[in-house]
Amino acid sequence: MSLLGWLTDRIILEPSRHDIQVPERKPLLFPHGDGELEVWVHRVGKQCTGKPDLYVLEFPGTASRAEHRTDFLEDCWTDSCVEIWSVNPPGYGNSSGTASLGKLPQMAERALREVRRAAEETPVLAAGGSLGSVSAIYLAGRHQVEGVMVQNPTALREVILAQSGWWHFNWLIRAAAAQIPAELDSIANAGRASVPAVFVSAQQDSVVPARIQQQIIETYKGPCKVLSLPDADHGTPLSESDVRQLRPMADWLQQTILS
Repeated sequence: MSLLGWLTDRIILEPSRHDIQVPERKPLLFPHGDGELEVWVHRVGKQCTGKPDLYVLEFPGTASRAEHRTDFLEDCWTDSCVEIWSVNPPGYGNSSGTASLGKLPQMAERALREVRRAAEETPVLAAGGSLGSVSAIYLAGRHQVEGVMVQNPTALREVILAQSGWWHFNWLIRAAAAQIPAELDSIANAGRASVPAVFVSAQQDSVVPARIQQQIIETYKGPCKVLSLPDADHGTPLSESDVRQLRPMADWLQQTILS
């Protein structure tokens, strides 16, 4: 890896490996490269004793983990049984290897193959917040998923350049932004995606400016609905009112996929 590639990974990624106890979730390990990929599985919704109505393949944010709860996914499914497969990328949790943006495409593809095997004919959504949205939109634009559900959709290169005013060495940040793998260009991938999508967008986001999120949303080629949160910052939890607005959008997403 080049020095600039290393710098880009350090700017964006915040991996951790400490133990997180989540007894309500089941860990799975799949062979991946020379090591293993860790996925945590649990179900949400109602009547979850038989086959799920929907599978969600979720990718965590830059400092998050597959073990963490994700508000915009956990609380919006009321009448369906949804099985969530949440992935720890390389360098996170018990997934092998070091954390690197260049490893995200293969990681996402590997996880998708496994959830597809389990889901069989049941639809699969790609989901994620912030950095996780990059992998979700990558799959929507370049592989087969039935839908997308993301929060604070992120265009990595544009986000780095938007923060460059904080740095004295702007040329270095511009060079680091150029290291983002082309496969992870969320704006380009949004232009390739045709499956239905739900976007949750924080309008006061200090990490991923709303104008960058809007670029992805406006470029997205598939049918979509947008929950705009006018007063929310990047990490602001969803309120009960937000969840009430999100639930019919999640229902629309599922119905559109099944129709």
